[in-house]
Amino acid sequence: MEPLFNQILDEFANAANSKNGCSSTSQKSSEWCSCLNLSAIPTKAEELQVKVDEKSRTLTVSGKSETESTRRDGVKIFSTHVWTKEIRIPDDVELKTIASKLHDNKLTFVAERVQKEEDKHLEIPIEIVDTPALD
Repeated sequence: MEPLFNQILDEFANAANSKNGCSSTSQKSSEWCSCLNLSAIPTKAEELQVKVDEKSRTLTVSGKSETESTRRDGVKIFSTHVWTKEIRIPDDVELKTIASKLHDNKLTFVAERVQKEEDKHLEIPIEIVDTPALD
């Protein structure tokens, strides 16, 4: 049973680290995005849990995965595994704006980045005043 569990963990690690259609955002983008592919671990949506630790700026995703397999000799194996994945949140991300969405076994997190003072631009309107031409 241990090899089956290790195989599941390996598949999860590979799936979680591959992008699979989810793109991360550059430092210059106004949004931060992170994606976790859950296709390798059969976790129901109601078994997922997401927490943010403000002090360590860590997003922790955890869940319970249940698997069933049948060996060649007809023995059925039922396994329950609790897993956790930590995602580091960059310093310029506004923690209170983090939102998550689960679609097609992909858990996506999006949040707003805090604008730096030098990135803020203020547009100043130009007032056009018609004055008579001097003769």
